[in-house]
Amino acid sequence: MTGTSENVVVEDDHGRPPENPVLRLADAACMVGAGAVLLAMMLMTFIDVAGRYFFKAPLGFAYEMTQVAMATVVFLALPSVSVRGLHVTTGLFENSFRGIGRVLRDGVIALAMAVCCFYITVRLARLAGRFDSFGEVTSVLRFPVGYVAWLGVGAFALSGVMILAAFIAEVRRETGAKT
Repeated sequence: MTGTSENVVVEDDHGRPPENPVLRLADAACMVGAGAVLLAMMLMTFIDVAGRYFFKAPLGFAYEMTQVAMATVVFLALPSVSVRGLHVTTGLFENSFRGIGRVLRDGVIALAMAVCCFYITVRLARLAGRFDSFGEVTSVLRFPVGYVAWLGVGAFALSGVMILAAFIAEVRRETGAKT
């Protein structure tokens, strides 16, 4: 789960998808959503640049929508990156742990990651509630900022659940393989 030497990540590796069908569906939905938003952002940027240079008429909202779209892509990709173990890792002590020590190490890491995700979920939920109560919107399109913040709340909560589920599946796989 942590990119150990036992699970070497190669350049074209997309990580291990979740085994639970519900989490697999959530993973797929997040990745399709992130891909769709990224494609829309690329098309919007193309139209903005073409309009700017060929017609002297850029999209007035492109900068603002790029900011919203980037946050959306990050929030939608977060659960998949977390559950597949594709986040950045440093292997300082990877070879120091074997057997149960490796499982315990991965458990501590998974628990710490999940706790961090749930803490951010709570803090971001408070912030999203404030955005909604104050009617916070973007300056050009008047797009409610709270929507993006609530998406982040869902993404961090889902990430925490998926991290714990991936660790549990890893423990089951390890114990099942040794019995």
